[in-house]
Amino acid sequence: MPNASRMSRKWLAAILTILAVAVGGALLWQKCRDASSPERHLASQPPSATHYGRYVNARFAFSVPYPDKLLQMGEESDNSDGVRFASPDRHTEMAAWGSNNALEETLQSRFRDELREKSASGKPRKVTFKTIKNNWFVISGTEGDRIFYRKTYFSDDQFIVVDLRYPAAQRTTWDPLVSHIAAGIRVRLTADAKDAS
Repeated sequence: MPNASRMSRKWLAAILTILAVAVGGALLWQKCRDASSPERHLASQPPSATHYGRYVNARFAFSVPYPDKLLQMGEESDNSDGVRFASPDRHTEMAAWGSNNALEETLQSRFRDELREKSASGKPRKVTFKTIKNNWFVISGTEGDRIFYRKTYFSDDQFIVVDLRYPAAQRTTWDPLVSHIAAGIRVRLTADAKDAS
């Protein structure tokens, strides 16, 4: 029977090897799949201690959350199309605005134009993520040592844009906040929802 015992051990070793390869392959597949997900560079949960205010734009009927201890809201523009936010050190900026579709663009044409857009700072621009859905798109990447994230909605022949820019060195702080902000954007608010915000 020593032969049967050796055979059993060989089979057990073979089965364990196959299981190890299968589990390793599954973990590698999950990692690759996660790397291509829409929010791959954004953490899924904001820090629990972060308090959010909400900017409500009455003219274009949208609202956006913002971490009110980390971003200071500026004055709304004279024509009430939006507002800018900045961190106290001015290294992080967020802008939220609406615009009428005066050029009769489609969501797809705006998406293509923004993909080709050059960096305003003159630093190299690299798009690392892009996705387009039925009524919105996201373009994100780097401009030099800064990360940019832009989410654009198209609704009722109007564009609603939320644009964030922050230092890559502060990614661990800002990625989860950006994820929360992006998930919390609301468009086409009713009068009741505007009053409740």
